[in-house]
Amino acid sequence: MQFNIVPEAWQAISLTTLALLVLTALVFDLRQRRIPNKLVLVALVTGLFINLIGPQVSQSGAGLFTVYPGALGAKGALLGALTGLTIFLPLYLLRAMGAGDVKLMAGIGSFVGPATAIDVALFILVTGGVLAVVRMVWVRKTQLVLFNVVTALGQWVPGSVARFDPATQSADRMPYGVAMAVGLLAYGAWIFSGHNPIVNF
Repeated sequence: MQFNIVPEAWQAISLTTLALLVLTALVFDLRQRRIPNKLVLVALVTGLFINLIGPQVSQSGAGLFTVYPGALGAKGALLGALTGLTIFLPLYLLRAMGAGDVKLMAGIGSFVGPATAIDVALFILVTGGVLAVVRMVWVRKTQLVLFNVVTALGQWVPGSVARFDPATQSADRMPYGVAMAVGLLAYGAWIFSGHNPIVNF
């Protein structure tokens, strides 16, 4: 199923929709420290839908963040969702990220496809690291944060008795929705200012 829509118009509508969904997730994360499953489901379904109805283009490297915008189809959207989920899942297992953040990255992946999902995730991770360092210095809890990082990583060493519970031992938790919104914006700025994607297949 495809609609007769100009690729640039499809791109503008899709980017606006993605931005609104991520901003909504950010508001929930700031206010409630959680991202609702319903919002994530809307993101996943919407990403799949726009890639089903959007214009197919013949140029390689088509997608949402490109000068040759074009839909990726159901396969591209589903692979993007799976890629986004897979990249952030280890951080959830390490208790460094909430389940809502992981699922939101899957939703973003359904919009952008697998290659761009990797790029966006890298930008989000770098942004999250920078924001975490700034916040750590700002609240003056550098030593406690570094101790927690060592403890959290140490619990994965065989035979270690170290245990870390982020819910009770965190020095200061930053809603990761901030990093996701800023990282996505930074990636858009990178691409639309003429830079090439980091990962391209």
